[in-house]
Formats: sequence, C-alpha cells, structure tokens
Amino acid sequence: MENDDTDKATFKQLKKYGDYFVLHSLNPKYPDIELKKGNKYTVVGKVVKKEKKY
Repeated sequence: MENDDTDKATFKQLKKYGDYFVLHSLNPKYPDIELKKGNKYTVVGKVVKKEKKY
C-alpha cells in the first residue's frame, strides 16, 4: 500500500525484475514505482484474500 500524502492508499504488488524491485499497481492508471537500494520502506499491510460478490 502506498500513501502519497493525499490520504488515499493504493494497493500494489511487489515484483522482482532481475536485481531490482517495483511496486506494481493493479489499476493501470497508476504507474509502477521502482524501489531504490539504500532507501527504507515500510509495509503497511498485506492483502490475504480477494472476494467478489455476485
């Protein structure tokens, strides 16, 4: 989850491409965010289940 200081959170997937990691949004209107070595990051939560009601 990412907080961009607008009080909105977006869910991301953590993906590894070779030697680097990116946060990939499931919503295509948001770009990927490359995680830079040396920076500190905090995981705010983890999605463990997705449900859809019909």
